[in-house]
Amino acid sequence: MVMYYLTLAEAFERLEKTPSYLEKNSIIAELLRQTPPEEIERVVLLLLGRTTPAYVSQETGVGLAQLKKAVANASGYSLSEVERLMREIGDLGEVARKLMEKKKQVTLFTERLTVKRVFEGIRRLPEITGEGSVDRKIIAISELLTSSQPLEAKFIVRTVLGDLRIGVAEGRLRDAIAAAFKVDPEEVEHAYMLTTDYSLVARAAAEGGAKGLRQLGVMVGHPVSPMLAQRAEDIAEILERMKGKAAFEIKLDGIRIQAHKDGEKIYLFTRRMEDYTSMFPDLIPPLRQALKPRQVIVDGELVALDKKTGKPMPFQEVLKRRRKYGVEESAEAIPVEFNIFDVLLVDGKAMLDEPYVKRRETLEKIVEEVEGRVKLVEQRVLSDAEKIKEFSDYAIKIGHEGLVAKELNSTYRAGRREFLWLKLKPVLETLDLVVVGGLYGKGKRAGVFGSYVLAARDAETGKFKTVTKCGSGYTDEDLVELTKMFKKLQIREPHEDVEIEIDCDAYFKPEVVFETAYEEIQVSPAEKHTSGMGLRFPRFIRVREDRRPEEATTVQEIEELFELQERRKGKRA
Repeated sequence: MVMYYLTLAEAFERLEKTPSYLEKNSIIAELLRQTPPEEIERVVLLLLGRTTPAYVSQETGVGLAQLKKAVANASGYSLSEVERLMREIGDLGEVARKLMEKKKQVTLFTERLTVKRVFEGIRRLPEITGEGSVDRKIIAISELLTSSQPLEAKFIVRTVLGDLRIGVAEGRLRDAIAAAFKVDPEEVEHAYMLTTDYSLVARAAAEGGAKGLRQLGVMVGHPVSPMLAQRAEDIAEILERMKGKAAFEIKLDGIRIQAHKDGEKIYLFTRRMEDYTSMFPDLIPPLRQALKPRQVIVDGELVALDKKTGKPMPFQEVLKRRRKYGVEESAEAIPVEFNIFDVLLVDGKAMLDEPYVKRRETLEKIVEEVEGRVKLVEQRVLSDAEKIKEFSDYAIKIGHEGLVAKELNSTYRAGRREFLWLKLKPVLETLDLVVVGGLYGKGKRAGVFGSYVLAARDAETGKFKTVTKCGSGYTDEDLVELTKMFKKLQIREPHEDVEIEIDCDAYFKPEVVFETAYEEIQVSPAEKHTSGMGLRFPRFIRVREDRRPEEATTVQEIEELFELQERRKGKRA
């Protein structure tokens, strides 16, 4: 059954015009219900503004300049007219729509665009390489636009640019899929945590309902949403929660990485589901050697090592390895070591539902350590508070952050942050907050953003609510680089997922996470910060490039920390 792209474009237009979360969900659910099952994967990916799942690193290689030429070619208007309208409107999608409405060049015998043709046309763009590839990409896009109706042209252009502007992120799809196919949202979410691909999840729900969702599982090459740890106040709390005994692992300060092995093929995925394989080619041979099974998925932490001492270096150093160019030079300058602490799949058998002790035993059988490159995270099963303190002091002495305690019979809860894993760190926990607005600096900070408005995620609504303004902790270089970064994310008004009362000089898409230190959490008037909480003396630590906005500290977690802080004050008093 053929599905025309206009059906999708009309749904996109309705989604763009409604700010209501519930209304957006009903629009998406209705669209999915009327989509033939064989088209569902394409439709879901196009709803997300792309043609591959998020974990596939693929760019169209088409910039704004090339797209302007394609719009000019298809509409019959001059490039200068396209650029004039672009200055006036500021959105090339709307420019394409406007020009196609008064199109000079009439094309006869063009066929109506189908979802499949648009999807395949955009998906093939990265495959157009070599001499003359830029011109061939412009021709390919021009052909799609020539066949398009004005509304279709708007969203084709935006999809190629990777900026659909309809307010549909992956987090919205859970409830829409559940509503469309009458399945439990929790089952939809669980299937997504295992596959990180809502297009697969939607098709499974469409074809098999709840039973179809339960048939989805862990697959090599598809990253699994990582299990996360909660905070613990002290050793006493850990022992109480863990019934007096737990496995303690050294907590490393690096990039959380999931390594997948399929025969000779190795994939490296971050906790944001990004494919980092090409950035760490020096790790591929050691991982092939270290991981004995033919097919396996392991979870671990990638840390940078000091070339002279062999000791771990700060998180920022391993981030310097994330690059597209100069990969070999950076590998030589900053060696890395992969520390494995869990296993998710072995030769087709999923391990997530096995108890922690069995997963650890399996790891010790299937991993052959490679000196300085691949090793198992050091672990001890302990029940004595003094020995736990000794192990924590040892971890810090050798350059790590502290310990993670793990309940001995806990399963691997993909995508969950629960009290089955607890972090024990010697310093006050920092917060991971999402940047939603900026204020220009004065004096020597003139011309750059001098402070940023930061928000926490409300776990109940998914909205980002402001917590603090942060204007300290930045170097002069930070301020310049951050301003460049946020100029690309700037929007005209607060994002629809952000609740903010503060007037900012600029508002941003909620995509970047700052790790932020503070002296104290305070209750804040709602008219100041929409979370109802505030921070005393906030200080920028770093950009958490390994964190997705959905993984930011929640309002509820900050409230819990506030209660803990007040209890501590009471004890001191």
